[in-house]
Parts: sequence; structure tokens; C-alpha cells
Amino acid sequence: MESETYEIIFFGRGGQGAVTAAQITALAAVSKGLYALAYPEFGPERRGAPVRSYLVVSTEPVEAREPIEEPNMSIVFGPDLLRVNPEIIRRTRDYIIINARRYETVEPYLRIFKGGIIYINAYDLSTKYLDKAIVNTAMLGALLRVFDILTVEDVAYAASKFFGSKLGKLNAELIRIAYNESRVIK
Repeated sequence: MESETYEIIFFGRGGQGAVTAAQITALAAVSKGLYALAYPEFGPERRGAPVRSYLVVSTEPVEAREPIEEPNMSIVFGPDLLRVNPEIIRRTRDYIIINARRYETVEPYLRIFKGGIIYINAYDLSTKYLDKAIVNTAMLGALLRVFDILTVEDVAYAASKFFGSKLGKLNAELIRIAYNESRVIK
């Protein structure tokens, strides 16, 4: 098997589940026999402050723990984070997954980002299925549209194990629904 490594950054705000999303994806990768490392970056900030969580998935052991500079994919939990972190557009190599309530919010980025963009309204999906706007598992469903090293069922299973019985089932189902609801724009 040829060595493959994928680097992903989750950009969120405290309380949105960016760290948890990276952990669930790492759990799914390890369960599939891959190597994975998920590690957050945040300071003394509180709920609502910007948070980054890094994820490396590889066919080889992962040792590096430094910040990822040029990820294959960036998962952006809200469009305001693109304004706060304009380097997302410049540094992401392949795909940006954007959560926004309206598609029109994503349109300006189509002109300036050369890679692919996946759009999802994770706010509304999370509120509908979980009764709260914690968008992490919906964002994972959108990620899986282009991250084909894992399947929807791999990550849904990891989420069900991570969260436990009732909450696990809800989040696993949300991953499946978000996969189908997300749109690969380019």
C-alpha cells in the first residue's frame, strides 16, 4: 500500500464541537486500521472563542504535533471564521467545507478559492435533529463527501461509540443526513 497522509483543520468556536469532530474522525480512522492523531489548539479563551483542532490521518504512524500549515481540507464551522482567518483560503490545498445558513454566504469564496467547496447548513440540521446548534457531526457528514478514505458508516459508528446510546444514535443519523444534504459546489 502506498503511503498516504491527510491533514485537516477544523475551525470552530468554543462549544461548537470542533475538537470532538476531530476526535470522532480519528477514532473512525483507527478503527479502520489507519493511524490518526487529533490535537486541539486554543488558549485561555472561553465558549465562543475561535478554536482550531488538527487531524492527521495516515497509512503510516503519525508523530508530528505541530500546527498544520497547509491542510488538504479545512472544515469551517461558520462563515465568520473565514473573515477572522483569511489564511484558510490561501493555505488549504484541496477542499473547504463551509457551514452557512444561506448559500449566498458561500458564493464569494467560489471566486477566490481554487480548490473545491462543500456547502452545508449544519446549523439548521443540528437544531432539527439534536435540538441544539452544535454542528460538529453534521460537518463530518459534509466532510465525508470528499474524504473517501472513510465511509459514512465508519464515522457514524465512531460517533455512536463516542457519545453512547441515545446521543450516539442521534449523531450517527445526523452524519448520514448531512452527507446527503451537503452540496459539493466545485
